[in-house]
Amino acid sequence: MGNVKLDQPLTGDYMTCGKAAPFHVEERDGDLHFYVGASFGKPQYYQSEGNPVIWGRSQVIADSITYLKALGEMKLAPCRAESMPDPDSFEAFLRSYSNHGNLASYFPPLLERLGVAVVTKRGRALMIRLADGFAA
Repeated sequence: MGNVKLDQPLTGDYMTCGKAAPFHVEERDGDLHFYVGASFGKPQYYQSEGNPVIWGRSQVIADSITYLKALGEMKLAPCRAESMPDPDSFEAFLRSYSNHGNLASYFPPLLERLGVAVVTKRGRALMIRLADGFAA
């Protein structure tokens, strides 16, 4: 796993993998709050919380590594909360950590910042896999 530090701060500005839309992340009480739909430096708030929230930062990172090790490269397949994602997608996996959809648009850039995962495009699909240092 090289020099990757999984507990490094993730607060900051990001771009989604697909549409390169800006979003902001704050860490609070061990959770990840994603502020979307606004430009950098001016995040939108929803009742003082992020639009989507992923519960258990450390657990979702550790489980993502385990999941991607077991399944290899897979589709991100982001989709809205009201629709059901492909059951073999990274979006479906992330749903157990939040009450929101479209998580596969927001969480993978954090894994990339940590050096854990790589997102690529294959045809029209966005794919996620473990970074080389984690694949073994």
